[in-house]
Amino acid sequence: MHGGGLIQVKTVPCALDELAPQPHTWIPDLPKDLRGSQATMALSQIQVCIFDVNGVLIDSNRANARAMAEAFTEEAALQERIAQVYLTLTGIDRGSKIRIIQEKIMGGAFKEGEFDRRWETFQRLAHGAMCQAPLLPGAKEVLAEVGRRHIRRAALSNTPLSELKEILAAQDLLSLLDLVRGGGDWPKSESLTRLLAKFAFQPDRSLFFGDGKGDLAASRHAGLSFVAIDAGMGEFDGEAGFDGPYQHLAEWGQKVLAMKDLEAPP
Repeated sequence: MHGGGLIQVKTVPCALDELAPQPHTWIPDLPKDLRGSQATMALSQIQVCIFDVNGVLIDSNRANARAMAEAFTEEAALQERIAQVYLTLTGIDRGSKIRIIQEKIMGGAFKEGEFDRRWETFQRLAHGAMCQAPLLPGAKEVLAEVGRRHIRRAALSNTPLSELKEILAAQDLLSLLDLVRGGGDWPKSESLTRLLAKFAFQPDRSLFFGDGKGDLAASRHAGLSFVAIDAGMGEFDGEAGFDGPYQHLAEWGQKVLAMKDLEAPP
């Protein structure tokens, strides 16, 4: 139906398809008090760090919620209800979000062509919102540091690939990524398992950074260690078995990588 897939960003000397997983040089393991709430794996074993985009790299969740609301209606009160529901739908694909809002808020089945119109309107509005939204603290610095330590950096999003590539370029993030994985009308868990299989990344040597319970579920499904990012929303309350939550990547970089001089929390 709608596009998605994989691109390779030419930031390494050879194509990623030709790279077999190999040991990487890293700093010695940090003391436990600098490692966060749970030491999910030895840092020296990591092959790839996989980053969700919305809510981890780009502070665009609320802007996207407004975009989704505007894609459905011009009525202010109804827009507010849609935006609130949207913010609870973390880590799931765009098509599922549209269907859930139709069922829970609008009621009734889609009329002919209505789903596609909602999709296309949201795509247009969200593209502008994500290009203009601020980066979250530490996004560029942590990506750069992970790259310096010879760890692959992948962006994984439910945003369709061509759109995602444009957004990352507008945010000046493409040069800090080795792989970009776009989404579509399918679950993030499927995108995650495809990414691991394509490049032979071992789940137990991979880290996934996400900001929602849907991301955590996808990580568990694929067998990855998970780093939770939550700016005080309580998204992971009642959950266990992951590292964090951290307010943003800057906090993770400070506590786990012992990075200094990162952007202060807003």
